[in-house]
Amino acid sequence: MTPRPARRARERERLRRLVVRAVRAADGLLHRWARGPYESTLAITALVVLAAAAPVFAACAVFDWLFGGRVAASREFGTDSIPLLAAGAAVALLALGLLRLCRFERRITERQTLTALVLGSFAAVAAIAIAHLATGAVEPTAFATAFAEAAATVTGTNSTTIPEADPGSGMLDLGGGMLALRAVGQWLGGAAFIVVLVRVLPHLGVGGLDTDGGVATRSARRLAPRSAGTMGRLLLLYGALTVLVAVGYAVADMPLLQSGLHALTTASTGGFSTQAASLGAFDSAAIEWVAIFGMAAGGVSLPLMFLAIRRRDPARFIRSYEFRLYLALIVFATVAVALWTPDNFEIMHVFDHEHVRGSLFSVVSAISTTGFEGTISVFELSVGGRAMLMVLMLIGGMSASMAGGFKVVRLLTLASFIGRELRRAIYPSLAERLRLGRSTISETTISRITGELLLAALLIIPASIVLGASGLDIVEALTYAVSTLSNVGPAMAAVDPSGNVAAVGSTGHLTALNWLGHITAGLLMLCGRMSVTAAAVALSVAAYPAVAAVRHGQWRRRRPHGVRVR
Repeated sequence: MTPRPARRARERERLRRLVVRAVRAADGLLHRWARGPYESTLAITALVVLAAAAPVFAACAVFDWLFGGRVAASREFGTDSIPLLAAGAAVALLALGLLRLCRFERRITERQTLTALVLGSFAAVAAIAIAHLATGAVEPTAFATAFAEAAATVTGTNSTTIPEADPGSGMLDLGGGMLALRAVGQWLGGAAFIVVLVRVLPHLGVGGLDTDGGVATRSARRLAPRSAGTMGRLLLLYGALTVLVAVGYAVADMPLLQSGLHALTTASTGGFSTQAASLGAFDSAAIEWVAIFGMAAGGVSLPLMFLAIRRRDPARFIRSYEFRLYLALIVFATVAVALWTPDNFEIMHVFDHEHVRGSLFSVVSAISTTGFEGTISVFELSVGGRAMLMVLMLIGGMSASMAGGFKVVRLLTLASFIGRELRRAIYPSLAERLRLGRSTISETTISRITGELLLAALLIIPASIVLGASGLDIVEALTYAVSTLSNVGPAMAAVDPSGNVAAVGSTGHLTALNWLGHITAGLLMLCGRMSVTAAAVALSVAAYPAVAAVRHGQWRRRRPHGVRVR
């Protein structure tokens, strides 16, 4: 093996030390500031997220002041600058003031870690919702709508209530600052998901990088002995992929600012676009091919991609069982969607390159849970083609990727488990351990993955009922519940092609979801992004005092009169 040049090694070591010193300095400053009388690590987590939103708001305000007229439909500069700066300052002052009253706990349990994840997610949603209300992106009293918009931003879901600015303009009715905030928010949400992937999900065993967690495959493993090193490598790859997609969009003749904004939402598989018709508004085959590459890469395991690039070993992809199934699903679904044409579609057009490209774009957009729309809308496909896309949304991308959904590796694990149970039905005394390639799957992992699937299925049923009661028919409600839980956005029914939360009913009239539907959609997005199991654990932690009080009261009522218990 060729030794690394000494100069390059020194530069990398110097950069590593600089990053470590910056992190330690920030951590020390936080510990010196948060030394109040109230001990709560959970509150500190939420307040730190709120305080971190202030510089993001300031950066988006500067972007709006400099370039807002070039990306917004209003063509006015600085329309969002003052509201964003005011909202950021107010949020920062409130967060820092409350943070001064708190201090860190000496020990934090796994349940508190998962609860901190949920509280941090809600804090980010609250900050983005305040920005929507302050800038007038939604009505000042539409708190439920602001919650749904903020949840779509944080979780990387292509779902919005923002209409087209003017008939024929093709752009959303948002200022330049809010367009930047939506794109940057989705990208930062993806970066935060990498941290969760390394530090939180291994405790759940449903998709982390720990070998004892729910992945347990060689395509999704730690890249360094310490989790901080793994996070740094994954974030570096995430940033490099974003830059590569931005350059591709620019080369494909997309305007430079639009290239940057769309690259942020492509690499994060968020799918938010400045155009009401999504990428189809550009009507460019080159832009669609760049998007196909970016979306497909977003659905690939980041550790697998990093190792293949670092060691210059492209064959590592082929050796991965999960990647081969991921690629096979894309190819099979593309062929099926292309052949499963509508009734009024000429069979000779099946082999047209534009139709094949449109089918591939829809398939990759669905399985990577990005939700972009191309020149061929998914609503122009047959019912069978849309059903195929719905199945891909449920499956999602590879483990340890930016995509949502159930994940391909869990599908492989469940298939292996079902095969073993069928063999046990024939040979009751069979003793066999589950294996996935050269990796062994523990029984604990199987039970956790099964529990995650069951919780998701149980969540979709009541959510569909609530969405149906909020203005959607049964097909729209079910497909939209699945789409939001998978962090895709558009439903596979008679819905607005832009992925709007407002849905077109069977009569063709615009039927908007009410406030309850918006809250339900936002909660589904959050549960899909941070894991249904984490949400259930946090809910149990929040409800534990009330349940304990009820149980204690019932026990006291059942106790015989006059009996004293020491």
